[in-house]
Amino acid sequence: MGKKLRNKEKKQQEEEKDDPVLHDRRRNYIFYLQTSNPERDDKMEEKSRDDFISRLPDEVLQHIISFLPPRDAVRTGFLSTTWRDLWKEGLETMEKYGSVGEIFREISYFLYDSEDQIYPLKQDQEFSSIVKMMKDCKRLRFNFGDSGLLLATIIPYGTLHLDFHSQKYESPATASPYYFRWEQILVHLNHPHFSTVSPFMFIRCLHLIAVTSLTSEAVSSILSEFHFLDSMIIRECHGLRAFRIRTHYHFSKLIIFNCLQLKYVYISSNQIHKFWYRGLLPRFIYESCRDTHSLGLADAMLDFRGGPGYRHFTCKQSQFLLSAIESASILTLCRWTFEAMIRKWPRPFWPALNTEPEVFAFHKLRELQWIDNEVDEHSIHALISFLRRCPSLQKLYINIDPTSYSGPRTRNYSDQAFHYERLWCLEVVQLEGEMNNCDKMLLAIRLLDVVNKKTKIIAKSHENRIWIFEEVSLLQGMKHYMFVEVNEEESGKLCSKHSHVDL
Repeated sequence: MGKKLRNKEKKQQEEEKDDPVLHDRRRNYIFYLQTSNPERDDKMEEKSRDDFISRLPDEVLQHIISFLPPRDAVRTGFLSTTWRDLWKEGLETMEKYGSVGEIFREISYFLYDSEDQIYPLKQDQEFSSIVKMMKDCKRLRFNFGDSGLLLATIIPYGTLHLDFHSQKYESPATASPYYFRWEQILVHLNHPHFSTVSPFMFIRCLHLIAVTSLTSEAVSSILSEFHFLDSMIIRECHGLRAFRIRTHYHFSKLIIFNCLQLKYVYISSNQIHKFWYRGLLPRFIYESCRDTHSLGLADAMLDFRGGPGYRHFTCKQSQFLLSAIESASILTLCRWTFEAMIRKWPRPFWPALNTEPEVFAFHKLRELQWIDNEVDEHSIHALISFLRRCPSLQKLYINIDPTSYSGPRTRNYSDQAFHYERLWCLEVVQLEGEMNNCDKMLLAIRLLDVVNKKTKIIAKSHENRIWIFEEVSLLQGMKHYMFVEVNEEESGKLCSKHSHVDL
C-alpha cells in the first residue's frame, strides 16, 4: 500500500514539472500551510479593521498632527510606514543636518528667518485663537551626530522651544554620566546700546528640554544672546549638576522640572514672582540685588517629594525656603520639607536670656497643595501645625502619594505661639491620592478642629467620583459625620484643580 502511494506521488511530481502553473500552485499552497496562523490572521484583520484613523486621507492626518506638540508629532513617524513622513507636512517643519558645533548658527538663521513670529504683541493687539497660534508656529528639525535631534519651535509672540533628544529616549539611569554646569547672566540692556536690532531681543520666554553635556556648550552660546527674557523653563536636563542665573529686573518666572542630577541652584535676582521646582531638593543660594534677603515669591511650587539631593539640611537652606514662601499666595509644599525647616527653626528658648523663639506665619497664602506619603497622627499633626500659620488660606488640596519621601519626624512645632485656632477664610478642602476610607475619615475629623462651619471637605477618587463630608442625622436624633457621594451634575461645581496640577 505504501509503495503504491509513493509511486502515485512521484507520478504527480513528474506531471507538475511539465506543467509550471500547477507546480507554482502546489508550492504556494504548501507555503501557506506552513506559515499561516488562523488566530494571528484573525487578530491582524480585526486590528486593521479597528485602525480606522490610518485609513483616513493624508491631508486629514496632517491636519490632526498640526495640533500636536512638536515632540509628540515627530513620534507619530514611528507608528507605521503610513505615518512616517506625515508630520513633516503637518508641522511645516524645516529639516537640516549638521554637527553639534553648528547648532548655534542654525538657531540664529532660524530666528532671523522667523522675525514675523517673534515680535511681541502690541498693547491694542490680542491673539484670539490658541489653535491659530499653533498653526502659525515655525519649526526646525536639526539632526546632528549619530542620533542627536533638536526640535526648535517659535510660538507667536516671543516664545522659543529648544527640545534636544535622541531618537532613542534616554532615561536618567541610562543618560550620559558626564556632568555640566550652567552660568546664565541675563543683564537688562536698553535698545540704544545695540547697534543693530536682533531677533534675540524679542524672545521673552525660553523652554530648554533634554539638554545634555554634549549640547550644553552650544546652548550656553545661545543663552548668552538673550538679554530680555521674562521667563525660563528647564526640563529633563540629565547631567545638569549646577545652575546659576543672574537676572535683570523684568525676569519674573523660573521653572525647573525633573533635572534629577541638579545639586546646586544659585539665584541672583531683583525679584522672581514665580518659581516652580520639581525634583530632588538641591542646595539653594540666593543673592538679592536689593537690600532685602527675601525671594518675594507670589507663586511657589516646591515639589520635593523625591527627597533631598544631599545628606545634611542646613540652617541656610531653611532660611532660603522660608524666605521663598513667606509672601507666597499660591504654594505647593511637602510635609517632610516643612518638618526639615522646623528642625532648624525656630531657635530654642533660653530662659536665662528671656528670649522667645522666632516664629513665622504666611499671611498672604490663599491656595495650598500639601503633599504627604501617608495619613497617620503624626502627619496630621504636622499639617494642622502648618495650617495654624496660614490665617488667610482659602483653598487646601491634600495629595497623598505613597512614593513620596518621608524623612525624619519632628515633634516640636511651637503651636503655642499662634492664635489662629480656626481658618475662617477656608472655603474648601479637597482630598486626593492614595487614601482608604479610614484615612479619609480620620483626616476629615481632625480637620474639623481648624476649619470653619462653612468649609466644604471633599474627597476625590482616581475615577473622578466625588464625596462630600457632611453631618447626617441618624436614628433617635443622633448625628454623625460621614462622606456622602455626589452625583455627576454637582461634582463639577464642587471640585477644582490646584494651580500646579498637570504641569
